[in-house]
Amino acid sequence: MALLKRAALWHHFRWNLSPTRVGGRGMPLADAADLRWKRQSRAVLKAMEGMFDVVLPLREGGSGATLFCVPPVGGLSWGFHQLLTALPPDCNVYGLQSRGLTRPEPLPTSMAELSRDFADQVCRVQPQGPYSLLGWSVGGNVAYSMARELEARGHEVGLLASMDASPSFDPASFDAEPDAWFYYNIVLDSFGYPMLLRQGDPEPEASALALIRRRPNLVLSTWSDDEIRRLLQVIVNNVIIARTDVRPPGMLRCPVLLFAATGTEQEPSTAEKAESWRAVTHGPVEVVELDCKHQHMLLPEPMAIIGAALTRRLPATSRTASPSPEEP
Repeated sequence: MALLKRAALWHHFRWNLSPTRVGGRGMPLADAADLRWKRQSRAVLKAMEGMFDVVLPLREGGSGATLFCVPPVGGLSWGFHQLLTALPPDCNVYGLQSRGLTRPEPLPTSMAELSRDFADQVCRVQPQGPYSLLGWSVGGNVAYSMARELEARGHEVGLLASMDASPSFDPASFDAEPDAWFYYNIVLDSFGYPMLLRQGDPEPEASALALIRRRPNLVLSTWSDDEIRRLLQVIVNNVIIARTDVRPPGMLRCPVLLFAATGTEQEPSTAEKAESWRAVTHGPVEVVELDCKHQHMLLPEPMAIIGAALTRRLPATSRTASPSPEEP
C-alpha cells in the first residue's frame, strides 16, 4: 500500500516543476520542443530583475485586463512567459512565486496561509477587482484557495482558470509522513537528473547537491549551493502544503474555465475534473480540451489556445495600480 501511495504522489508531482526537464535519446518531439523553448525562455528571463521575487511582473503598464498566474509545485512562474505572445499586448501578466527562494525566511505552513499571502500580493498590485487567476496543476489548487480568500474579503473574482487541475485532491491517497529523499528525487528528475537518492540516506540534501555538481551541463549547475538548498526546501514545503490541505471545500461565486490536457492517460477524467469544479462554484464552468500532455501545456501551441480562450473571457474592467513594494 505504501508503494501505491508513493506512486500516486509521484504521478501528481513529477511533471509539475516549472523551470525545465531534460530528456535524452529517443526524446519525443514535444519534449524536444519543450526543451528548446525553455532554453530560449531562460535566456529572456535572465535579463529580468527580480526573477525570484514573490511577484514577477511578466508584463505590466498596459491598459487592458490583468492576469495573475499561479505556478505548480516548483513555485516559479517563469514558464508563463510563453503566455505573453498569446494574449493582447495591453494585457498585464504577473506571476506569483514561492517565498524563500532569494533569502531564508519563514515558509507558509498551510494552503490557507499560502493563499492569504498570494491574495495580499494580488491586492497590492490591483487594489480592486474583478480579479483573474490562472493556476497550472497544483497551482490550480492554490488559485482556487486564493479565489475563496478574495471572495471572503468581499472582492469579485472575474475568472478562475485552471490548467488541468481539480479544486483539490484526496490527502488520504498519500503517506502520512513525507520522506525527504523521495521528494528530492522528484526535484532531481524534474530538472533532468537521475533519481539516485535512496531511502535511509542520512543526508539527502547533501547527496542531491553532490549529484547536481557531478553533472555540470544541466540547468541547476549554474546555481549556487545556497540557491539549490532553498529551492529544495521550498519545493518540499509546497508538496507538503498541497498534500495536507484537509479543509472542506468552499463555494465560489466566480466563473471557472478549465483547460484539460487530453494527451495524458490519468485519473480523474476531464468530465470528472469539470464536475469537481461545478461542485464548488455557483458560477458557470467551461471546459477547453487541449490535445497535449499535462507537462506540455506551456508549449507554444497549447499556449496559443489557452491565450485565445483567456482573451475572450478576461474581465475587461481589470486594471492595475503601480505595484507596491513587496511586504512580508
